[in-house]
Amino acid sequence: MTKDPIIQKIEKRFIEEIRHHLNGWAEKVDEDFSQKSFEDELSNLNGDSIYKDFCFDSASYVAIRKLGRMSISIGRRLGEIYDKIPRFVAAARFDLTSDQVKEKFKNLELDICLKNEFLSGEHKKHLNETCQKYIEHGNVENKNGAGIEIRYNFNPNDSARLRKDVDMVTYLIEADLLPIYLIFSSISPRDEAIKRLTNAGWTFLVGDEGINFMQELLSVDFQSILQKEHIRAEIKTAIKDFMKKIYQSPILKAAIDENK
Repeated sequence: MTKDPIIQKIEKRFIEEIRHHLNGWAEKVDEDFSQKSFEDELSNLNGDSIYKDFCFDSASYVAIRKLGRMSISIGRRLGEIYDKIPRFVAAARFDLTSDQVKEKFKNLELDICLKNEFLSGEHKKHLNETCQKYIEHGNVENKNGAGIEIRYNFNPNDSARLRKDVDMVTYLIEADLLPIYLIFSSISPRDEAIKRLTNAGWTFLVGDEGINFMQELLSVDFQSILQKEHIRAEIKTAIKDFMKKIYQSPILKAAIDENK
């Protein structure tokens, strides 16, 4: 059976994004965990009286800093994969232009905007049924549609980020759009922040619930793409290679030797 050309296009774009970010991680490891990078970082710490006075001018602390930055890079790039691709998919699934699915509210850009005025009868029905399945009072037939924010990882330590989310939900309510906030990682949510944003008007779908909602809404199973044998093998090899480079790097070796 011939695969739907739209699905083929979506899968191709998704895989291209994955490869782009795998290459980005590999390049970051080559640059940040090199001998020169280690020497430069250690020199900077030696030249800073605060770090030096507290004995943080060491290989061990260089390793902590580098690993922390790598962790941030992994989270950021995973976020870019899962935050950006769904907008492209939504446009294809609901037969919208990129401008129709992308909406700005006073310089705040929403991840996915699905307005009933731009949707066919069939697409309105699909949107409404999906929202009602996952969200109490999720009927969007008598609204202008739905506004969706997407985060792979949710770690709102930045008060400015929280204020933007509060502002965004205010704009969505004013526009009579159902506010939906998806968080794909089940280990990242912060209950206090979610409570505040829920009180402001967002409906949260977290972990598998968020993933299932997105897959059903867009009619694309991203997880199944990742489980394809050749894609999984490619990802596993790339991750293993850059992890090996990190743990065999001059920085990690120096840190281990320092603590023997």
